[in-house]
Amino acid sequence: MKKFIFTICTAFLLLSCDDQPVTVQDSMGQLNKIMVVIENEDWDGQVGDTIRNVLAQSVVGIVRDEPLFTLNHVKPRSFKGAIQKSRNFLQIKKSDSVKVSVKENPYANPQLGIIVSGPNPDAVAQAVYDNQNDIIKLFTKSEVSYKKGLMDKVALNVDRIKKRFGIDLTVPRAYRYAAVNDPDFVWLRRNIPEGTMDLMIYEVDRSLITRDSNTVSQIIKVRDSIGGLKIPVDEGGVFQTEPIFTPSLFESEVAGAFAFETRGTWEVKNMFMAGPFINYAVYNKERDNWLILEGYVSAPNADKRNYLFEIEAILRSASFVAAPNE
Repeated sequence: MKKFIFTICTAFLLLSCDDQPVTVQDSMGQLNKIMVVIENEDWDGQVGDTIRNVLAQSVVGIVRDEPLFTLNHVKPRSFKGAIQKSRNFLQIKKSDSVKVSVKENPYANPQLGIIVSGPNPDAVAQAVYDNQNDIIKLFTKSEVSYKKGLMDKVALNVDRIKKRFGIDLTVPRAYRYAAVNDPDFVWLRRNIPEGTMDLMIYEVDRSLITRDSNTVSQIIKVRDSIGGLKIPVDEGGVFQTEPIFTPSLFESEVAGAFAFETRGTWEVKNMFMAGPFINYAVYNKERDNWLILEGYVSAPNADKRNYLFEIEAILRSASFVAAPNE
């Protein structure tokens, strides 16, 4: 597997990468939508299939298939005007050699463009496949940053969280504190038309989660013990991790610290209630423990991708800070 070094080109103010004046306007586009600039025959062939398999793959943790990104296709000669201001675009070009490059704010701001070029469809498709993790990370990071900027404008007061856990994070005011009498557990809840979105913050001892073959089962045990105790449900039910499908585990970074990222499905035992969750176990070096940041969606009849993405953006906005009274 050969990976290619990304060439990054950024338009600062009114200068392009070629030092030619450009007009950088506000970008356009819905969250998690990517404009794919590609010839029709390539979109309908191997290159298009590879792009769809990479960028439109199912979101981990959502039972009903939903794509990671929504893809729109446009021919290169039509990539102009308003379409050229799409916040995210993937452009396929023909060249003598294979190259993957990144352009930041080339036609609008904020904007991320990834250009994959090669001598033939096989080479381009292979380049997309080989670099899929980096491509996904770049688009995801860009969208998280954009979403955080939107949330910053309507942020909830989180001094209570800063004081108890030593972290700051950006939470929209649409959320409310649901567990007001528990000093060691933060539960935030947002009502949505189809149900609710929930966030949990708490700490556990370092020894409860180890970096080995038992990590997933340990994280499940932690979240089931805390969630089952703290999250109220109807009599006879228990809030827990869905037991049939093992959650997916990734190593990540949150607030500049090592973190385990777990994605899976929660359920209320003995009841027909379930949905996706994302959990970050973040190592807090200062306190030598695990800071648990989790969010989950309860919206049985709704598409959940963008709800789960908002939760990811909130949790990834976390940063370690001194408590307000320190």
